[in-house]
Amino acid sequence: MKKIIKTTTGTYQGIVDHHHLDFLGIPFGYGRRFKRAEEFSITKFGKNEINKLQYAVHNGIQPMQNEALKQNDSKIRFGENCLNLDICTPNVEGHYPIVIEFFGGGFTTGGNYQKQMSWLDHQGVVHVVPNYRLGLFGWGKIDGGDTNVGMSDQLMCIQWVIDNAKSFGGDVENINLIGLSAGAKSIAALMASNSSILDRVKKVILFSGGVQTIRDSKTADAVVKRVCRANNIKSSKDLFNLTDDGLQLVQEKALEDHFATNWFGPVIDQDLISDDWQEKLIARVKKTGFKSLISAGSNELKFFEDMDQEKIEGQVLPDLFGKNAPIFKKELLHEPDSKAALIEMLGTAMYALPARRLAELLTKNSDAEVYCNYVKVEEGKHGGIVAYLNRPTNELKIDYRKNQTYITQLLREFIENGKPYNEEIKYEWPAYDDDRLVLELDADDLKSVSVINYRYPKDLPWQSYKL
Repeated sequence: MKKIIKTTTGTYQGIVDHHHLDFLGIPFGYGRRFKRAEEFSITKFGKNEINKLQYAVHNGIQPMQNEALKQNDSKIRFGENCLNLDICTPNVEGHYPIVIEFFGGGFTTGGNYQKQMSWLDHQGVVHVVPNYRLGLFGWGKIDGGDTNVGMSDQLMCIQWVIDNAKSFGGDVENINLIGLSAGAKSIAALMASNSSILDRVKKVILFSGGVQTIRDSKTADAVVKRVCRANNIKSSKDLFNLTDDGLQLVQEKALEDHFATNWFGPVIDQDLISDDWQEKLIARVKKTGFKSLISAGSNELKFFEDMDQEKIEGQVLPDLFGKNAPIFKKELLHEPDSKAALIEMLGTAMYALPARRLAELLTKNSDAEVYCNYVKVEEGKHGGIVAYLNRPTNELKIDYRKNQTYITQLLREFIENGKPYNEEIKYEWPAYDDDRLVLELDADDLKSVSVINYRYPKDLPWQSYKL
């Protein structure tokens, strides 16, 4: 098997692992403090550098996050200039569907050193996992800085993949984006953005994430001001002068004891994202016909069940939704005195509601193909479907093993052909339409269910978190 690839950013040798070829830490761009990604040019180091063989067998620099302050694992390095990607390909001389995974972690944690979709490495696809900048580094609206820095990282990665697909055995005409949580929210925002690069994407798979994290400029400003206020910093301009560790410490002090998964994310800046992002999303699906698979769990935030109810209402609810908290509570909480109902409502407002609303937006305004599922595996918890797909077969109950195979096959068929159909059991995932059909995923069964009983008020805010 050929182990060397020549790309626009250098020539790299990978390593064979389980009949696939891995390339780790390949640079695709430069990242400067609070500035959008810049192209990585290997030729500026010398004309011969593009042909110089480099070994891509170690993890690249990871995005700055709280873990960087601990440095428990000397093998993992953290830093601001973290724009690199990992590739797992069956064969560099093949012609396989490309799946770009954007990791989740509330826009504050994560990286390609810990793949969330490891199950993709065992499929007949090219699996690409890029890094993007997090927290203040990637999503802070800083005075004197650029907006949507993290999104610019994601866009540059997609462009790199388009430019280099042939070198690693990828089919540039079959590009898929997949993400969990913040990764899914990133993808939805990218598809609603003004960037023409996304016209090359054929299919998207969103696990527990929609467009709910797109926020107005005022909210983005308020988040950064809150961070500065918590650290007695007069102006966000002063954040330019801190070390990378210092900036991370400032962020962590402000986020301490908060469930801040919604504090960062894509911003309506009238540049990459406009006020009319819904119209832009609809226009894109009409133009390109991209297909969507949208997933949400039945009780996404069940892990709050051990927390005191008073703390959930007094801290978690405003942390998640800000000024919108009373609106979601009024419209979606039907048993005010029930802690279980409160936790289920949080998960609905955060994940199930945005998933269904995105599906409806696409299908009611175009002929888009959309497939939804309602996940009950792993008790319907956040990320449960990904944990289920990643779990080794021998760790599953015997009765559940076939079902894991079936759902994996459905996802693979969607990636390869755009139709989630399982020939072995003659099962076709129902498309989301006026009957609101979704696939109900349980550990021991696959079935179609109507979600007619899950209709939500139409006037709820699209922007989950607002300050």
